[in-house]
Amino acid sequence: MNIIAYYEGDDGIKDWLTKLIDGRAESIIFKKLPTSNLSSQFTKLPAYVADILNLDKPDIILSGTVDGIHEKPLLSIELASCTPQYQHALQRFSRMMASVTNGCPSVVILPEVKRENGEGVRTYKRSSSILYGAVRLMDIFRIPAFVFDWPNNDGLLLNESNGSQPALDSKSMIELKDFIHKAISAFNNLDYVEALWRSEGVQDRVDLTREQAYKGGAPTISNPGGGNGAGVQANLKITPTNLFLSDIGSRSKQDSKILALLPNFIRSRNESLIFRPTRLIQHAGDPYVGMIGYYDVAFCRIGKSSRDRRRNLIAHFQDVSINEVEDTMKRFNDTSCPFSSPIQVNNIEQYSYHLKHGCRETKTKPIRIYSELADILVFSDGVIFNAG
Repeated sequence: MNIIAYYEGDDGIKDWLTKLIDGRAESIIFKKLPTSNLSSQFTKLPAYVADILNLDKPDIILSGTVDGIHEKPLLSIELASCTPQYQHALQRFSRMMASVTNGCPSVVILPEVKRENGEGVRTYKRSSSILYGAVRLMDIFRIPAFVFDWPNNDGLLLNESNGSQPALDSKSMIELKDFIHKAISAFNNLDYVEALWRSEGVQDRVDLTREQAYKGGAPTISNPGGGNGAGVQANLKITPTNLFLSDIGSRSKQDSKILALLPNFIRSRNESLIFRPTRLIQHAGDPYVGMIGYYDVAFCRIGKSSRDRRRNLIAHFQDVSINEVEDTMKRFNDTSCPFSSPIQVNNIEQYSYHLKHGCRETKTKPIRIYSELADILVFSDGVIFNAG
């Protein structure tokens, strides 16, 4: 079996991954992930990698091939050395969700505890939200989604040699190495993911993740961080859909006319979960672009498609103008979309890609995520809905 490792970050990842795989592959081919979905390098990616990058970009996407030609995803790995509290953990959850929803098992390596700024006095504990999100993904998709501890000593991270990756001689990384070896062993099966799901010890890891997620109390809409909810101020609300639509529609004739065109799959859901981000484009939308995926999986989604929801997921940008969407997409069309220029040598790859795929995976990241996950986007002066 040959492994293709798509990665970003410094080249220290190569040595770290080689040791993690530990001779279980005939060869490892390393390829840099594109810095932008608008680049010509993005157009050359296999479709399954591009589909993962539509929602977010894990640090590593491992693929495998047994014939040297046909690839399929093996595993994604997110190296999250950040402090692991609620909002930081959920920024990394979106990378797990991006992988699992596209059929790729996922691992996030995240400290259980970490000191502020690496050596500060304050210590942050990992929110159980990311564990609960992983459990919900596994319940819905039946695909492994695990959180492994970044090894630490009293809140100080332990790294491999002089690198920036987690120490491989630690208990959690030895367990990760074992899981990757199980994935490689299962890869030759026709249904690789199901074979991995049934591999010895994998269900024990599923049970452990569930136990950790529910420890101290499962996350709820009023306490989405779970446990004692320390430091988490929920900005979520459940409301009857008809009352919410009536309230938004009463703001202006334009909003009322737009909401009258809502597809039935949105209007027919009795409840809606209202999420209130404070920004859309600024700071790449972080951390809210990670949170919305968690709120979807944790409290709305009941099936593999975003159409399969028990309640609507609504992003209400109370202090953000709809002009942010209009201006962002206009700039994209005027300056980034290859259709704005004649076909040339320097744009033919992007032009050809967009002829086939459109701009679904190349427009600005916050726009990609909200248009993919939100049923309705409400702004201070306008409204947009998911056409389905």
